[in-house]
Amino acid sequence: MKLLISLLVIIALAAQGIGTVVYIDAGYVLLSWDVYTYESSLWIFLILLAVALLALYIAVRAILVLFGSDWKFNEWRAKRRSLRARLQTTRGLLALAQGQWRRAERNLTASAPDADQPLINYLAAARAAYEQGKEEATDEWLKAASHSTKGSDLAVGITQVQLLQSRHANEQALAVLMNLREKHPKHAYLLKLMVKTLQDLEDWVALNDLLPTLRKAAKIPEERIKELEEKVALQLLERARHAQGGQGLASAYRNLSADVRRTLPVLKCYVELLLETGQEGKAEEALRDGLNSVWGEELVELYGRLKGEDPSKQLLFAEQKLTERPNDPVLLLTLGRLALRVNNIAKARDYLETGLRIKGLPALHAEMGKVRLQEGDEALACEHFQLALGS
Repeated sequence: MKLLISLLVIIALAAQGIGTVVYIDAGYVLLSWDVYTYESSLWIFLILLAVALLALYIAVRAILVLFGSDWKFNEWRAKRRSLRARLQTTRGLLALAQGQWRRAERNLTASAPDADQPLINYLAAARAAYEQGKEEATDEWLKAASHSTKGSDLAVGITQVQLLQSRHANEQALAVLMNLREKHPKHAYLLKLMVKTLQDLEDWVALNDLLPTLRKAAKIPEERIKELEEKVALQLLERARHAQGGQGLASAYRNLSADVRRTLPVLKCYVELLLETGQEGKAEEALRDGLNSVWGEELVELYGRLKGEDPSKQLLFAEQKLTERPNDPVLLLTLGRLALRVNNIAKARDYLETGLRIKGLPALHAEMGKVRLQEGDEALACEHFQLALGS
């Protein structure tokens, strides 16, 4: 209604303006050819000229229809529209790449109806609108994209998720992803987006449940999968450490897959969390069991500092490992510490001396200093302590 009133006002003003000009001077036109002349006021001549041009256009169209050539004219016009839309789309995409969001949105939406792929126009326009903070326009162009092309729900949904993630609306992004996964449960990129969203939400339980599907369906490198499994495992263990005073740690660890339990970071984290919660006996048992499949200097050194329920059993286990790794200085350090714990000074000295012949680790010198003190050789003990300090 407002548009109609505005149009009537404009027409009235234009008519008044033309009437005023005609009243001031009607003008004069004289056409002469051979013995013929035509005289008229300027305004009458212009009206007759417009009528003549309109009549000529109608006549040409009628001739084209009569001779079956109208479709060529329509085809030419359609090609012109398509070419214009293509050029405008290109300008819109260039503007989008250059961060000119307003111009991009205007060009992309104006050319969308005649574009070869209107879906692309509307999706790009949604991005431009989003960058301007125009949430309603963003939703409008996403809806238009969905209606423009049959079977475009997945492309539109992925774009919507990416935009939601950009504005950190992770709960909304997750809701969209859940709906999309019902129709496309094994879509690789959807699964990657799901992983990112769950990580941002720190929903490690849901992410742990998703891991088997990721391994089967998503085209993610094996190293990346293992890295993700380790990260999830570490977070689940940290969560268990803060629940029920850490009493659920063992259960959380058992629920992890065997492959994940056998990784050094996960085993080390589990043992350290057991120590933090005062479960040193369980920590020693877990590390003793883990060292049968996972080996690392950090773990071996940590085993020598743990106080298990049976130090003699600890020493025996470490001696069994020495038959497999006879030249491991860190293992010899651990053996020296365990031998000291059971007061077998001679055995501790032998292990530490062997370790020092292989590598002069500061920790080996420190333990040897303790041995020399117990043997009453304070001067030699001081030498080892100084070497341990690096002086």
